[in-house]
This record gives sequence, structure tokens and C-alpha cells, in this order.
Amino acid sequence: MKDALNNFQRVLEENKKNGVQDIPRAEIQKCLIPAQGQLRSAKFHTSFISFLLKLINLKVINDIQMIEDVLDYFLKIKDIQKEELYYKLIQSFNTFVHSDFINFGNFSFVEKCLTLVLYMKNSKIPIIHGPAATSLQRLIELLSDSTQLIIAGQGFDEMNVVLDLDNQQEQNQQQMTQPIDHSKEFQNLHSMLSDLIKLSDNVRPHWYPILVPLDREFGLISINNFLTSMGKFFIQYKTISELLTDNLILILKKIITTPLLRSQVVIETFKCLKILVENEQSEVVWTIVISQIKQNEHSINKNLAFQTLIYFVQNQVFLNKLVQSLNSEKNIILEIITTLSNLAKEVQEPSEAEWKRLGELAHPTINLVDNSEVYPSDNGLVCRMLSEFQSRFANSLCVYADQQKIQLGNLIKLQSNEKFNQLIDLTWKHNLRAIKYLLLKELDEQTLQNLLIAFQQYINIVGSIQMKSAQNAFIKTICEFCKPMQGEEFAKKHIQINKMVLNIANCLGNLLECSSWMCIFKTFEECENHYLRNRLAKNSSQEEQIKTFDITILFQSLDQLFSQSPTYGNEHLITVMDAINQITIECLEQQQTMDQKKSNVQFGEQKKYFSLSKLVELIKFNVFRLDVFWELIIAHFISVISSRNTNLVLNAADTLSQIIFYGFEYLTKFYKKNQQQNNQQFIKDKWSNKDSIYQQTLFQPWVDMCTLRLNDIKEIILANILKMIQNNGHEISNKGWDSILILLLNISSEQTTLFVKQGLGCTEQIINQFLSNLDGKQIFQLFDIIDNFKSNSNEQNINFQICNMLWHLGDYITKNNSNQEQGNLLTNEQLEMNLKEIFQKLSVIALDPIPEIRHSAIHIFSNLLIHLNSQNQYLEWKKILEEIFLELMHKITQLFQDKNQAKELDVSQWEETVKSVYQAFVKLVKKYFLVIEESSPNKDQDIEAIIRQSIPDFIIVFQQSKALLSMEATKQLRELFLYQPVICLQNFEEILNQISEIFNFPSSDIKYLKTVILHITPDVLELLNDIIKLSKDILIEQVIDTYYKILEFPLIAHMKIDLIQNKIFFEDNLAPKQILVTLSQTLSKQSPKLIPRIIHNVKELIKDPPNDKYKHMLLKRHFSQFNTMMDNNIQLFFQFSELYEYILITMRNNDQYIYYSELLNEDKSIYMMMAENYLSRAKTYLQTNKEDSLKVLQALQQILPDRFLLDKQQGQNKILQQENQSLELYQIELITEIYRGNPQLSETSEFQQFIQKLHEMSANSYIAINKLCLLSQNQFVIPYLLDASQKILEKGIGDEVHNQKIILDLLNNLQSISIPDNSFLLFQQLSGDFIAYPETSLLQSEFGHLFYLMPQLVQIITHKSEEIRIKVKEILEQISKIILKQQQ
Repeated sequence: MKDALNNFQRVLEENKKNGVQDIPRAEIQKCLIPAQGQLRSAKFHTSFISFLLKLINLKVINDIQMIEDVLDYFLKIKDIQKEELYYKLIQSFNTFVHSDFINFGNFSFVEKCLTLVLYMKNSKIPIIHGPAATSLQRLIELLSDSTQLIIAGQGFDEMNVVLDLDNQQEQNQQQMTQPIDHSKEFQNLHSMLSDLIKLSDNVRPHWYPILVPLDREFGLISINNFLTSMGKFFIQYKTISELLTDNLILILKKIITTPLLRSQVVIETFKCLKILVENEQSEVVWTIVISQIKQNEHSINKNLAFQTLIYFVQNQVFLNKLVQSLNSEKNIILEIITTLSNLAKEVQEPSEAEWKRLGELAHPTINLVDNSEVYPSDNGLVCRMLSEFQSRFANSLCVYADQQKIQLGNLIKLQSNEKFNQLIDLTWKHNLRAIKYLLLKELDEQTLQNLLIAFQQYINIVGSIQMKSAQNAFIKTICEFCKPMQGEEFAKKHIQINKMVLNIANCLGNLLECSSWMCIFKTFEECENHYLRNRLAKNSSQEEQIKTFDITILFQSLDQLFSQSPTYGNEHLITVMDAINQITIECLEQQQTMDQKKSNVQFGEQKKYFSLSKLVELIKFNVFRLDVFWELIIAHFISVISSRNTNLVLNAADTLSQIIFYGFEYLTKFYKKNQQQNNQQFIKDKWSNKDSIYQQTLFQPWVDMCTLRLNDIKEIILANILKMIQNNGHEISNKGWDSILILLLNISSEQTTLFVKQGLGCTEQIINQFLSNLDGKQIFQLFDIIDNFKSNSNEQNINFQICNMLWHLGDYITKNNSNQEQGNLLTNEQLEMNLKEIFQKLSVIALDPIPEIRHSAIHIFSNLLIHLNSQNQYLEWKKILEEIFLELMHKITQLFQDKNQAKELDVSQWEETVKSVYQAFVKLVKKYFLVIEESSPNKDQDIEAIIRQSIPDFIIVFQQSKALLSMEATKQLRELFLYQPVICLQNFEEILNQISEIFNFPSSDIKYLKTVILHITPDVLELLNDIIKLSKDILIEQVIDTYYKILEFPLIAHMKIDLIQNKIFFEDNLAPKQILVTLSQTLSKQSPKLIPRIIHNVKELIKDPPNDKYKHMLLKRHFSQFNTMMDNNIQLFFQFSELYEYILITMRNNDQYIYYSELLNEDKSIYMMMAENYLSRAKTYLQTNKEDSLKVLQALQQILPDRFLLDKQQGQNKILQQENQSLELYQIELITEIYRGNPQLSETSEFQQFIQKLHEMSANSYIAINKLCLLSQNQFVIPYLLDASQKILEKGIGDEVHNQKIILDLLNNLQSISIPDNSFLLFQQLSGDFIAYPETSLLQSEFGHLFYLMPQLVQIITHKSEEIRIKVKEILEQISKIILKQQQ
């Protein structure tokens, strides 16, 4: 072996030097022969094979004979068991499986390759056994490529097809040269197939290894691979076809009939049959398959026969054969279909175990091509196969139709002799029969779905070619299985079938005939009940939840049943509607046979008719062509509504109303969108947009339905009218409103209360929102409608609704009439007549028993009349106010009076009504005043007449002892007065008298008193204040008397009932300031009688001292306001001076006026307040009126505190002492100032009295002694001054503690003053004695008073107070200087 290799190496080197690439075969054999002897050395062979592999890859070994020698070498060493060797062996072998070597020209080499593959397949070593199948397949592919050239060279003329060779260039070269003789290769091809067929029959070919067991599976697999790779051209070659027909088919039939074969062998056998279907003898194949299917027992043969048949049915040959056999006596295809139909009938229900296996299947069928795992055949699998067959067969029919240019899905008309028509007519009954039997079985979901898909395709086919009987049969069959049998539950199967029927109706609805649609509608009508019953899950299992979800989807999908109907032609759409209508008629006929009591169901309990609801849905999808079917639909509905079945009638009425809605909405949008275009879609006159005639057409069915005497229908109409107005009122035009108003007028004329609520609701919607869309005639109709509904109503609240409508009507009429641009104007006569009618209706409603309605009517009356007023309709306005409203106010007042006297329970409610009507009256009159300024020449007479007519009613109100009502009346009177004060003053005398009566005698009713004091009083005072502001000498005394009555009223009431304990806090309301302030501004213009009237009332007020703190507070506040009045007009001071004197003297002489000030810890008493005020005003007054000084002095001196009062003050508290001292100071200063400013007054007796008063007060008042000093220039004053000074100084010597300040002030005053010279020539003492001093006496000097008081000054020098001693010393020094000066 070593020598052989060395020799081989030497040859290679020589060839390389010589440029020779090929190696002689002898050299290779020299290496191979020794190598074959080394059978036990696996390592050697592994290395040697690697060496050979390199030579092959380097193309050193490229001759077929060399390759064959190497392959022989491989066959000899194949049994050496070494894994690495095996790997190298297979790797090298795969390099031989190449197109350069594998062809029928190298047949012996091919046989050896097959032999090696058989060894590999039979080996138990995985590394060898595994690649066997791949190697075999690759061999077959290469042989198949080689066979193409053989067929082209030997059998072209015998073939009925044109071959398309892959290599066009090679083909062109062959045409240019002589044809190549492939007879030997063809012979090898034939031999190869023959050998494989023999092997399939367990006959060993010559190349088959003896030691390898016969493997027919290898033969079948090889044939399968070979025939599959070759394709249909190989089978059509005559010589080969004969070989297959005469040998292979017989062997396959033999194999199939052989029992107990391995399943893989059977599978490969049926794969061969599947390939042979396109052979001329395909009928033999079908016969074999049918024979297997007809077996009673379950087997894999039967299962695979089904699989093969399923493959057949989707093959073009199958249908071609079927078409070719249409007129022949024996039709093998029809026999297949019939057989399967019978088989479907005989299939038994699968057992539970079979169901479990079916559930585990990953795919619905066994795929022979992919060689997937095979399950044992059973009943469930048979059903699945039969279902798959029907699905594939139906699909094949659709493919054939497409080939024949037949467009399924559209209605087409075929001649009866056309092949496709004959084909369907021949097979549909058998297929339907098979499907029906299968549907009776319990099928798995996928099997059932395949069957249902086939069903849909059949219906598409028979519907397209208008085979009515077939279509009806299919639809009827599938509909039968949509619902469960009696006693069964609505299961998953039924849901699945329902989905398919929905899909058929939706997608193929354009193909279905009337009877088919009827069947579908009836089915879904029943199934809908199942949907409703099963919408809720019975448990929480996943299966039940999925079922519930599917039912929900079904229920929702049912609403989309006609989603494709817009694509239907008009005639077909009418057909569908006829079907629905026929269902309704059948329901009507069935109901007529039922008991009248059961069928006559009330509207609220009526049954929902499926057909009617579906008709609505159909029209909803096709409303764009409403004119096409409108007449049909209306005629149908009117006939149904005219029946005696109330239940159906009501459903039909409701359904028709929905159709009207859909039509209205669509047409409105359509005309809006196309308003600028001349669209001729609706060419009929009654669908024209002119004057909205189409709306009249749409609403006409409602008008026709109203003629039927059935109240429930009218209720439906009313409900839909209301809905139409609410949703589309803005789109309704003239003709539409005509129809609606006619409907409302007809329904309102019925003598029943049933329609009142809905009818008024419709009317109210029209009035509130759409009056602008109505013309005058239509508006007038509204009044009749309102009257009709009101006359039929027994509800109390209806007037409230009518009030609102009357308001809108009146408001619109007046506004519309004032707008000259409006087209629908009313004449003046129409305006007056209708306005009067509106207000008369409101005046009647204003007397309604329900208070809210009364108030609403009054409010609307007033506001509407005011609005009319603003439209300058004065004459109508005045007439309505005088003739209607004042009469209404009088009636309400009288009713209230009667109820109050009778003490009826609702008197408080009528009290509120009286308030409301009086408020409205004043509001109207105020507006009236504005209008008549320009509208009436006799305005004063008109206003006075209206006010005069209202006075008696106001008086009645005040007479009813209703505090709140009186308060409201007072407010309204004040409002009235503010707008026409003069006229009111001339007519308010009785009113004021009646108001005054309120404050005469306090009631014992706590609530009444509280209202009077806290609420009525302020309003009355405001009214009185307004009257005073007018400055007219009318009612003024009456006003003042009432004012003081009001002031005293709470005090009088408090004497009877403790107001504070009852939480009636009246202090802040005792004396409002505004009246007296106003009075001060106008008093000078008032009657002279007024001031005495005020004085009289004040005197009456204070004649009795306060007996409680409240009167004290009243007096103090009132006088505070009285003082303010004086501030605003100081000229009134002199007129009220006497009153001031009376007040001050009265208070000074009664300690009660001081007692409550101390009790209440007030800063000032009333007396002090009045005195200070009086003094201040006196001073101010005298600045401009000096001529009245004496009169003022007389008054001032009269009210000066006397000795008794001053002594009494010593016992008062310090605050009052300070107040008195302050008053004393201010009063004395004012009088002193007056006397000093008017020296001529010092000769009067009043002056003497004043000096005497000062002398009296000097003992306790430093102010008095001070003023005496200031007035000491008067000779009359000196005796009083000296006497008072002597007493003070003497008292100071005895009581050094308490008189220190008085003494010091006295000494300062004495030191600062000077008296007239010669004052002591004839000096008269207070005792009456006269003393005369010489002229030379020091007493006659200007400081004579100091010399006169020298004895007292000398005594006081020893006073304990240092200040006093110093002051005395200064005086004495001053006296000494005077004496020394005189001595000089």
C-alpha cells in the first residue's frame, strides 16, 4: 500500500511538471486495490478517504469510472464500525451525488448509489441512518433533472404539452445540431421505475443488496419523490403512463388491501395515489379511494382515503371530469358525492374519548404532504373530513365559476344548458343532504366552521345564478340549526351557526329571495329571545364567559343586519321589505286567533315585534332613497295600524314614527348640503324642498293615523311630535308646522285627559322656542289648542304651564308687531283682540286655588303688559290696565278679605297673592307714568283715576290687621308716591288715617307687634318723610301726629307686654333721624300751624317723666334729632325757644330725667344735652339777631340753676356734678358775654336779676364770682361782688381744706380787676344800709375793692396754703405801693 501511494505521488509530480491534470485510472486502482485489503484498520481508511476527498475536490478524480471505483471501495468498507469513518464516508458520498455523475447515462453508478443509500437506511447507526432520506431525495431530484432531457428527446411528440426547458441557450444549440439519441437513458429510466415498482411489491431488484431486507416503503418513497419532482409532464408521457397504469396502480391497490401494514407504508401508498390523480386512468384511483371510504370499520386507510379525496376535489381534473361526465351514464364524481352524502348520514356520534382526541388535534385534517403524525380514524375525524370535503368542493366550484367568467356575488342569468348551471343542479341536493346530516352531529368548532363556510359558498353560488329552489333549501336548512331543539340549551354550536347566518344575510343579502329573507327573519326573531335569555353568564367559568361575550356580539351584530343593503338594487330592496312586511302580516294573522284579552295589551306592556324593528333598521340604512319605497311602506303600515290587534298596532305606529324621524333628518341634511345645487334626486313633487313640502309628506302618516279612534296611537304621535320638536324644531318649515298644528288641534279636541300633558308639552315647546317660524294663522291655532287641552284637564297645575305659554305668546306678538321687517305682521284689530284674550286668560288663572299659579299669572300679566307698554301701545295698554288688571286686583282683595274674616286655612297664601298683585300694580303704574307723558293729553286725570280706584283696596288691606301685608302695602304706596307725589297727596288722606290706626292701640299678638315695630314702622316713617319732603301744606299735621304716635307706640306696647323678653328690640327704631332732618329743611315753607303742632306733640311726649329706661332712651334720641333739626336751620331757634324753655324747666324740676342717666351710666343726661344745645343755638342765633338779645336773656336767666338745684347737685355723682358745672359755666359765660357785648342791657331788671343769681351761686361756684368780677365795672355789681368775696374769704379761714381753689381764684380775680372811681361815695350794702366815704379815701380809687376787703385779706394771710399766702402777700404789697404812692 505504501509503494502504491509513493508511486501515485510520483505520477502526480510528473504530470504537474508536464502540465497534465488527468490521472490515469490505473494509478487510482493501484491505490484502491491495496486499500481494500486493510479492512480492519479504521484509522487507515479514515485517512485514505480524506485523501480521496481532497482529490475529488481538486477535480483530480473527475472521471465517472474513477468515481465508480471509489464508490466500490466505499461499499466494501461500509461495515467497519467506526464513527469517524462513517462521517468521512458519508461526507465523501455526498460529493458523488452531483449532477455531473447522477443521470441515467451512468445507470450502473446510480444503482450503486441506491445500494449505498439502502445500506444507510437500513443501518442502525444514527449517523448513517439519519442522512439516508436526504440523500435519496437528492438522488431523485438529480435523476428528475436528467429525465427532462430524456423526455424532450424521446417523447415530445407523444405529449400534449409544450415543455419549457430551463436553459434556453442549450435549447437553441440543440435546434442547430442533430438531435441527441437518449434511447439508452430512457431505457435506464424505464428500468429504474420498474425496479422501484417491483420493490414496492416486495420484489428485489438486481441492485438491491441481498443482506438488506426488502423495504417496500423505500420503493414507495422513491416513487413518490421521483413522481413529485417530475411533475405532471412526466405522468402524461405515454410509455411511463402505461407503466404506472399497468403496474403501479395495481400494486398500490394491492398494498391498500393488504392488512396489518405499517402505517407509514399506507401513507406513502396514498401519497402515490394523490400524485396519480392526473393520469388518464384517474378513475381507477378514485375507485380505489371510494372503496376505502365505504369501509364500515374505522381504519387509517379510510382516513387517508378521505385525505386523498380532499386533495382530488380541489384539483382541476376533478371538476373537468365532473363536467365531462355531466351527460354520461356513469359519473364517478357524482358517485363520490353521493357516497359521501350517504356516509354523512351513517356517521355515529363520536364517543367522549374520541372527542378528547379531536380536541388534542393541532390541525383539522391530516396533511399527507407534510407527513404529519397520523391519528387513528374515528367518527369525529370522519365528520371533519366530510366537512373539509364540502368546503373544498364549494371552493372548487367558485374557482370554476371564475374560470368561466361567471361573477359570483351578483345576480346573473344562466341558460339551463350551460355547464355551470348543470353542474350545480346535479350536485347541490347531494351536498345539501350531506351538510344537513353533518349538522345533526356534534362537531368541533373548526369542523363546523368549515361546513358553514361551504354553506355560505353554496348560497353564494345558487343565489348568483338565481336557482331559487336551491337557495331556499340551503337557507331553510341552516336556519333550522340556528336554534336549539326543544329541551336543549342555546349552545356554542348555535352561536357559531347564528354568526354564519348573520354573515350570509349581511354579505349575500343582495342575492336572497323573498322567501329566504322571510326564513332568516323568522329565525332571528326566535333566536333573539335566546340571546336575551343567555346574556348573563350562569357561572364564572371561562367557557361560560366566552359564550356570554359571543352572545353579546351576536346581539349587537343583529343591529347591523342590513349594513350592506345600500348596495342592493331598488327592486331587490323592495323584495327585502316585502319579506319583512309579510312577516308582520303573518304575526297579525296569528294574533287574530288569540284571545282578545291577551292580545289587547296596554302600550306600556306591548311586545316588541322583530319584523318592525328590522324594517326600521333597513330603512335607516336606505333612507337616501326614501322616495323609492315610501308608498309601499306607508300602505303597509296603514293597513297594519288599521287592524284590531292593539299590540301590533302600537308597535307599528311607533315604528312608523321612527321611519318618519330618519326620513326627516336625512332629507333636511340633504337639502342643506345641496341648497346651492339643482339636485334632482327626489324628482317627485311631494318630495320637493319648496315650502318644505317634503315635511308635509313625511308627517302625513301621522295625520292619517289620527283618524283612527285609538288613544294609544295618539299618545305615540304626541310623544313623537314632542321629540321631533325638541330635536329638529329649528328645521321644521311652513308645511311641516301646518301638519304638526293640525295634529295637535285634532288630538286636543278629544274629550279625554290622556293627551293633556303631552299635548301641552308639545305646544309649550313650539311657543317657547319656535314662534318665529310660525305665521299669523298658525299662531292663532295655538290659542285653540291651548283652550282645548285646558278644557280637557282636571289637573290644578296646568294653569302654571299655560301661564308660561301665554307669556311667550304675548311677548312674541307684541315684539313681532313692532318689528316692521318681519313678514308675518298682525293687523291692529288682530293684535288688540289677541292681546285682550291673553290678558283675560291670565286674569282668570290669577284666581287659581294654587298660590304658585296665581303668583305666576300675576307676574306674567304685569311683565307682559309692561312689555306691551314699551311698544307704545298706549290705548290698548290703558284699556287692559283699567278694565282687566284693576278688576283683578279688586277681586283678589275681596277674596282675601272674605277668607280672612272667615279665618280660612289658606288665608296666608292669599295674603301673599295680595302682596304680589299690589307689587304688580305699582310696577305697572310706574311704567304707565312714563308712557302717558307723551301719549295722553289728559295724563293727570288718567293717573288720578287709576290711583283713586286703587285706594279702597289699599284701605281694605290695612284693615285686615295683617302686619306683613300692611308693611308691603306701605312699601308699594311709597313707591307710588315717589312717582306721582302731588296726585297721591290729594288722595292719601284716608290712607294715612288708616296707617295711623295701626299705632293707636297695641295688639297683644307678639308676632304682630314685632312686625309693626321692627318692619312696618321704618317703612311708614319713610313714607312720612317723603311727604314732608314735598313741602306742601297737605296732610302735614296728620303726618306729624302719626310720627309722634309711632314714637310712643313701642312704649305703650311695652307697658302691656314685655317686648324685650319677647326679643323685640325696638330701641333703634324709636326715632328715625330723617324725618326731623327733612322737616328742618322744609319747615319754613310749611303751614304756620305746623310748629305749634310739633310743640304740642313734644309737650305731650314729656309731660310725664320717664318711668322706664326705654322712654328715657326715646326722649334722649328724639331730642338729639330735634337738636339736629335746629342745626340745619338756626332761624327756627326763636320759634322753638319757648319749647326749649319748657323742656329744660320740666326736666330740671323732675329728678327722673336725671335718675335714668345715672342708672344707665350715660355721659350726659337729657336735661344737660338740651341745655347745652339750647345755649349753643342761642349764641349762634344772637350773632345775627342782636335785637332779640333781651328775649334770649330772659329765657336763659329763667333756666339758670337755682339754689335748690345747686344744693341738690351736691348729692349727685361726680359725672353729673361735672355736667352741671359745665352747664353752669357755659350758661353764665353766655349771659355774661351778652351783657358785656350790650352795655345798654345792664340797666334792665333782667341784669339785676342775673347779678343776684350770680351772688346766690357764688358760694359754691367759682364761675359765678368770676363773672361778678368781669361785670364789676357796673356800679350795681360792686356790692354783690364785695359781699360774695367777704363770705368766701371768711369761709376760707374756717375751712382751709375745701375752699383752697375758690379762694385762690377769687384772689386772682380781685387782683386783676379795677372798679370805677368814687364807687364808695355813697355805698349801699346788701342789707340796705348806706355808707359814705370821703373822696380822699383810698376806697375811691380803682382798687377800692381791695381796701374794702383788707380785714379779710389780713386774716387769710395765715392760711395753710402757701399759694394763698403768697397771693395775699402780693395783694398786700400792691396795696402798700398804692398807699405809698398816694402819700408822696
